[in-house]
This record gives sequence, C-alpha cells and structure tokens, in this order.
Amino acid sequence: MLPARYVQRGFRSVLVYLTALDSSSDFLAVGSSIGMLYLYCRRLAHMNKYSLEGKSDAITAVKLLSCFDDLVAVGTASGRVAVFQLVSPLPGRNKQLRRFDVVGLHKGSVTSLAWSTNGMKLFSGDDKGRVVFSSLDLDQGVCKPLLLLEESSGVVQMEYRHQVLLVSTQQRSLLYCTQKREVQQLGTKPRKSSGRFGACFLPALCKQSDLQVFAARPGLRLWRSDIRGQVEDTRLLKPLFNSQIPQFELFPRPDPIGAYRPADRQLGLLSCVLREGWILSWNEYSIYVLDCLNEVTALESSGDIVSVSCCDNEIFILKGDRDIIRLSNSPEGLASNCDVSCDLLHSVQVMEQQSGLFTSGSRSRSSSVTSWDSLHGNGSVTTSCEQSSRRYSAPLGQGEMQQELVVKAIRVKKKKRRRQGKDTFRLKDRQLDRLRGRTADRWLTCVVCFRFVWCLDFKGGLFCSTLPETGLNWQRFEDNVHQMALSPSGNLLWKVEQKSMTAFACAKVSVKGKRHWYKAVEQTGFVALSDDSAWIIRTNGDLYLQTGLSVDRPCARSVKVDSPCVFSQVCVRGGVVWALSEHKALFYREGLNSYCSEGEGWKYDTVSEAQGLELMCVALGDGGTAWALDASGSLWFRTGISSSRPQGDDDHWWQISISDYVVFDQGSLFQTLLQATQSVATVTRAPVERVVAFLSQYSQCQPSLVSANASGVWVASGRNQLHLARGSLVGTFWQNVVPRGTVSATRWTFITSSAVPHREGTFLWLAQSRKDLFCVWDQDGELRPSSVPLPTEVELTHLSACRDALWGLDTHGRVSIRTLSPSCPVGLHWTPLDLSQLGSVRLVSVSCGSQNVWAVDSRGIVYFRVGTQPLNPSMMLPAWIHIEPPVQPIGVQLVSIQTSPNDRLLWALDNRGSVFVRTGLSDEMPVGTDWELVPGLSVSQLVLSSRTVWVRCVNGDLARRYGVSDRNPAGDYWKKIPGHANWLTVSPEDELWAVTLIGGLSRRLTKLLPQTPCRPAPSGPSLSGDDVDEEWELI
Repeated sequence: MLPARYVQRGFRSVLVYLTALDSSSDFLAVGSSIGMLYLYCRRLAHMNKYSLEGKSDAITAVKLLSCFDDLVAVGTASGRVAVFQLVSPLPGRNKQLRRFDVVGLHKGSVTSLAWSTNGMKLFSGDDKGRVVFSSLDLDQGVCKPLLLLEESSGVVQMEYRHQVLLVSTQQRSLLYCTQKREVQQLGTKPRKSSGRFGACFLPALCKQSDLQVFAARPGLRLWRSDIRGQVEDTRLLKPLFNSQIPQFELFPRPDPIGAYRPADRQLGLLSCVLREGWILSWNEYSIYVLDCLNEVTALESSGDIVSVSCCDNEIFILKGDRDIIRLSNSPEGLASNCDVSCDLLHSVQVMEQQSGLFTSGSRSRSSSVTSWDSLHGNGSVTTSCEQSSRRYSAPLGQGEMQQELVVKAIRVKKKKRRRQGKDTFRLKDRQLDRLRGRTADRWLTCVVCFRFVWCLDFKGGLFCSTLPETGLNWQRFEDNVHQMALSPSGNLLWKVEQKSMTAFACAKVSVKGKRHWYKAVEQTGFVALSDDSAWIIRTNGDLYLQTGLSVDRPCARSVKVDSPCVFSQVCVRGGVVWALSEHKALFYREGLNSYCSEGEGWKYDTVSEAQGLELMCVALGDGGTAWALDASGSLWFRTGISSSRPQGDDDHWWQISISDYVVFDQGSLFQTLLQATQSVATVTRAPVERVVAFLSQYSQCQPSLVSANASGVWVASGRNQLHLARGSLVGTFWQNVVPRGTVSATRWTFITSSAVPHREGTFLWLAQSRKDLFCVWDQDGELRPSSVPLPTEVELTHLSACRDALWGLDTHGRVSIRTLSPSCPVGLHWTPLDLSQLGSVRLVSVSCGSQNVWAVDSRGIVYFRVGTQPLNPSMMLPAWIHIEPPVQPIGVQLVSIQTSPNDRLLWALDNRGSVFVRTGLSDEMPVGTDWELVPGLSVSQLVLSSRTVWVRCVNGDLARRYGVSDRNPAGDYWKKIPGHANWLTVSPEDELWAVTLIGGLSRRLTKLLPQTPCRPAPSGPSLSGDDVDEEWELI
C-alpha cells in the first residue's frame, strides 16, 4: 500500500509526496519525499518498502533493471545514489537483499539514472551538470564510482546503448563513447534557450554505428541524428499542433480538463513507446504521443505531472495528486490486480464491477466506458455510476481505431482474488460489507501483561501476541468474545461470551494448545481482574466480587458489593479499585487491604469533575500511576496511587500529548461509528433496520483502550492500531492564575515576558486593553500587579520587552521606549524613538533581543538595529539596516518578527500563517544570511525562548519546534503540546504563560513521568521536561 498523505516521524506529522516513478514488466518503483522507496511486484501483487538509512531526504530518481538479477537504483535530493540488489526466489539468483551506495561525487540533486543492459554499469546525473559512472561487480559486492562528465548546466535525461551514453542537459544534448572517451554534441551549437528537453535512442537491433537519436528542441521541433551527432532530419511539429488534435483524458475530475497549460507548448523528455516510430514526450504540464511515421499526435494537458515511465506497450503516469495511471493497448494482467487508484475512492465500484471485462481493440465495451463514437456525438453511453466514475479512451488517430489507449487507474495494493466469471456487483451489499470490515478492524479492548498483549475487536475476535522487541505476531485466541479481562501477572484470564453474556475463567493461560474454560458468572457485562480477585458488573448493573483466586482456582463464589450508581467499568491493581459510572463519573474504593479485599466504601473523585473531563476509560498501571482517555481522545495520568491513598497525590490530571494520533475520530468512539454507519446507509440506501441491528450487538460494550505495564503505555485507536510509549513522558497542566487585586472574571487580552534586571525570575507584562498595562513578577507568590502608565494619548498595539528596555508600538507605527534598570525594574518614563531615518515607513512589528532590535513595516520589509536604548539626540543615532524579506508571491508579506532573548534566533511570520527562520546568524554576522521556510503549521503567533520556538496555531493549538540549534536554526519538526490559547508568551527558560480562550491567565506546569515510574517526579514547573522528547511507536 502506498503511504498515507501524512506519516508520523516521532511526533511530527510529515506530508508525503510521491516524487519519482519507473516501471518494468515485473515491478513498479515509486520514490517518496520521506526517503522511502515503494517497490510493487506486479506478478505477486505485493508491496515492499526500502528505506535509505541516515538522513531521509527526498528520492528524486528511480531506475529499474531486470537482467540476471533484479536491480533498482535510487537517486536523492542530496546527491546520494543507492543500488538495491533484490532477493529472487529462482535458483542461482540473489538470496539476500544487498545495497550499494555512491556518495560524495554528486554536488546536487540526482535527476537521471541509466543502466547498462547487463547491470554492470550505472550512470547518474545531477542538476549541477555532473555525470557519475559506477562500475558494479555484484559477485564481489563491489561498487566503484568515478566522475565521468561535468557539464555547465543540469542533466535532464540519460540513456545508455551500445557503449554510448546519451546525455541531455538544460543547454545541449551530447553523445559520450565510453570506449573512446569522446564527446559528440548533437548539432553544431548549443540551444539558444535552456530547458528540460530530452533525447532518446530509437529502439533497434543494430550495431553502434547505426544508432539513431531523437532529440527535443525548442519551438516544437524534433531532431533525428546519427551516432556522430549530425542532424539528419528536423520535424517541425508546430503546424501539426495547430490542427485539430485528439485529446484523451487521463481521469475524470470535477475541474475543467486542462486546468492549466502554458500558452506556448514545448516538448519535454522523450521515450519510445508502443510501436515503431511512436515517441512519447512529457513535461509537468502535458503529455504528447507522436506517430513520427504518420504525423499523428495525441495529447493530455491537465498539468501536475510528476513522472512518466514507459515499459513495452505500457505508459505509467504519476500525478501530483498521488494517482498512478496506466495507459496501454491491453488490460493489466490478472495476476497483478492493479486496477484501482489509491486515492480515487469514487472509482472503486466501477473498477471492481468491470474487472476482467476489458479486451484490446474491443469496440463493444462495458457501459462505463465512453467509446470513440460517443466522444464524437455518434452515441451516448451512460450508467448510474456515470457521475462518480467514467473511463475515457481515444485512439491516436482515426486510422488506428483498433489500437485504442485503455486508461486504467492503479492502486498499488494487494487485493483478494475473486472467482472468475462473476460479473454482477451490488453496491448496497458491498458497501455494507465494507462497513462491517472497517468496524471489525477497530480494536475494542487492549490489555497487556508482562509477557503478552491482548486485543479484542468489534467482531468478537480475541487476538494475542508476545512482547518481542521488534513487531508483534498476532494469533487468534478466541472468537465470539464480548469482553475479556486479564490479571496483571497474566495468570488469570476471563472472557464474556457474546449473545449468552456468560463469563468464563481460564486456568493456566497458554497461547497455544487446548484451553479449559470454567463457567464463572451468568449475565455479565464487564469483568476486571487483579492477581487474586475479580470485580464483576452484571448486565442489570449489580456489582459482585470474587476473592481468593489463583491459577488453580480461577473463579469462585460471587459476593454482591454495594455501589452508589450503575458502573460501566471497573479497574483493579495493587489493592486499588477505581470505577467509572454510566454517566462517566469516577469513583475509588477506600479501605482495601490484605485483610479486607472488599474495602469499606466508594468515594466520588472530584478531580475529574473539577477539570471537566468526560472520561471514556480508565486503567491502573505500575508504579502507582492511573491512566485515562477522555471523549476527545486525550490521554491523562495521575500519580501516587496506592491502597492507603487510592485517589493519588495529584490534585489534577496531567495531559500527555499523542501528537496527531487521533484515538477517537470525532467525539466518542460510538458517535464515530454511528456517523460512519449513517453515512454508508445514506449512500447505499440500505434499510436503516439492518444498520441498527448491526450496531445493537455492540451497544453494551465498554471500550478499554488504554493499558499500562512495565513495558510502557499502550493505547488502542479506532483504526486497528496500537500506540506504545516505552520511555519517559511529560505531563502538562494549565494552572489558572488570578493576580492579587484582580478577580477570576478579569479578562486579559495580551501578555509578554522579559528577564528581570539583576534578579531571578521573569516579568510578565499584561494588558486588558490598549490603554492599560500591568507588570507582574512571577517569583512573587501573590503575583501582585504593578500599574505601568502608558505614553499620553497613545494606544499601544504591540509590546516587546528585554532585560533593560520595554518597546511599545502604537497604531501609527511610532515607537516609545521605557528603560528598565535594577533600581527601577519597571522603568520611570517613556521616550519616543526618532524614526526619521525610515521616512514614511510605518512599523507593524518590533522585537528586542539582548543587544539587537528587529522590525517589520507595513510592506513586509525587515529592519535591523543595534542597541535597545534611545540615545541622546546630540549623539549619533544607531542606523536601521534594511534586510530583504523572503521572496514571496504578490500580496504575501511578513507581518510579524521575533528574536530570541540572546539574539541567537530570528523567526518571522507572514500574512498567510507561514513561518520563516533567518539562517546564518552569528556574532560576526548578526543580520544573518538567508531566509528559510519552515513548513508544517498554519501559525498566528510566534514566541521565542533562548533555545527554541513556540507557536500558537490559527485554531488556537500550541506547538514547539524541536531540534533547533546554532547549526540547525530551522530545527527538525513541530510537536503539538496540550492546551489552547488566545495569546501566548514564553520566558527565556521556556516557561509558558497564556491568555486562555475566555480571557483568563494561565501558567503551564509540567511533570516528568520517568520510564520506571516508581518514584514520580515532583510536581510544579519543570525546566527540563520539554527536553524529554517522548516517542510514541505506531504498531
């Protein structure tokens, strides 16, 4: 399966582009922007993935070769070339995957690769004009690269035949004889205009002296030359293009065909295809198929073409929207099952419906195919699926009507084989089957012990896997299971059967071999197990307890336990019992000890109510830690849980970020399932009763999607996935703060921070409007605010503070400075800054560092100034230095700039929410050297500490940039942190303060949960917690 549009790299969500394509009769090779090669075996309908170790830069070129061994070469954006020698099942062939690397010779992105027929020579070209020859000895496992050519412009296309290398660059095409080491240019002069014009050999069984070349030229010209580079023929194609040319649409889309096409058409890269005299030329906008013998052309001009590959009588096209499209005069072989586009869901029904109905040259097609006659008004063929899926085909010329181009979109994914001869297809049944299949894939329960992990799906299938270091090996354990429970040691296992709702206990649990189940309790809704007891919720809501359990006595007599309300879930561990009511209220049991397994009574947990959490499931883990998932899919923990203090030590839940992992798609798990079901019922027009009946068997299910043990924290998602955190985790809690003298209803609109002159801590500068300002020292236990008078008749729109100055910017772009000192930490008066040097410029953003000041004006121009203080007018004023902003489209400009307190970082924000970083900052070069775009988030506010960058997204989400350093100022990735805010500030030491969505003041506290949480870290603000980059593994 091709990758999703986004993949997780740690906590960053990376957008995946498909960047390169090549094809052979056996394989399809697809490169990606994350450095992953996807190799699809067409014969076995199987996908393999190959990763380039080290830095995952984008793959820019791939080339397949099938000779004695199957080989695939890969080129990357950093100039690296890798060769994979694939494993073959045939006798005498390679039995172990091997890789050869070519590094250090390319200075730019690899743009083209070419193999010799025997696989012993590989040629690679880059966008700097270098051509590298690599000699491979597969028997000895040796790869010897050397620099062959160095052109003045980038390499566009290469091809190798009969010891002659054909190279096309941006400026010329040339022939290089590897025997004589001679270069022959095609034509007498280089091209007058540079461009991506390719060249190819004409396929023929001939000797070297008889080789012929087709080369693309500007102005829709096509050269044919001999091996000496002498042009024998020039084809002028412009008159042909001005005539009526048949067009074929690669795939129907709602947008008009040919959304964009340059005014002046040009040829691009060249390949020979299908039959003698046929040339395929393509660029990013169009594809042209030329019959050079009969001067016939067909074209497609929808744009966004990433890569094209030809193989025998097939053309494969990779589009920017991730579609891979196959064009051929015959259908794809039945063994390959490549007939559905990975991203075109609306075409699935028609493709499945018409499987096996296409034949080469057939004029009598299924009703979903529009024939040549219907395209010219001679007939109209429609079906009920016409609006959602059509297939178009058009011949390359009216005289070639029997050689039609069959257009087939491809999904590179293995599909189940279906019986031959089954032509019928019922949409309703298939859609409902898809619903059942998708629902069955969702995990309902996840439980781990020290040896195994158990998962229960919605169909009642219970699966088990050991806990190895690498991957999970699932085995089906039982069927028809409504709920399962496991003791922490793994010695006791209970199941509740579907339909009968009877609980059975298993003695001596083993994954393999026969199991004996003992009938334990009838009419059971939920079971929780400790190592010696079982807590049971009956279907009528009564609560029962069994004690004295062991491996030899897995069940016993049940005793009823009083409960304050009807419980939906119970969890028990280490002498602690928690319960969740039907209305999501949390209770804990007091008085449990070794002498009293039942305990004394239930007590309502007020912590969850105080935080307004709607808990969906709870679990008790090792080290006195409790875990919970709420209805929005957020993960929480509390520490200090013990039998003597079952409520724990914390007076609030700590939230854990699972980055972009979504445990519940929208709202609760069952709301998601119901919405999906209603959608399918609407589309399929299936009876609502069938859908309701399908869901009714799960209406009593209580999901147990979180479990924890010594191996880590496990979270099951609704997508047949498990998320595992093995290492230390950082919990977040936003503490509401009310400065002394104010009330909780006070609404703040702005906050910024600065270091305190010659004292510890941070100054917080707060405002309720543009006409007031307060200062609070965060080390003051009562947070007493001091009023700071503003300049007369001035409304400040922007503030920036550093250790010795406070800069204010008013609505007219004027700057006032308030000097701060140890004797007067909040300053005495405001001094207007002389901006006469800037003329009529109106500043919209300023930011102060320790020594330097940066600003942005209303046009997006950047300015730099040394010195944070206003100087005496009689002295020479510090000069503002003009800095060019990043190059951007018309109408897009910078609107905000932020520097770090130590002047080591500079980041900026434009009016589209894009983020830029200034590179090359140093003591010797304080203005830096260049701008670099930092993708990934749409941002509305930037704040910088001394070490890194924090942002507030357009939707109020908060995130931090990881990996920022002097050598890597842009960092590596964004990681979202729990919380939302209307405004944000950060201290130099990475302590966050925020204005909440309702205008309150809030402070972020963190708590480090070590890998072995036997001794929980003390609560309170943690300066090092955010540096713990916890990693969630997706299983």
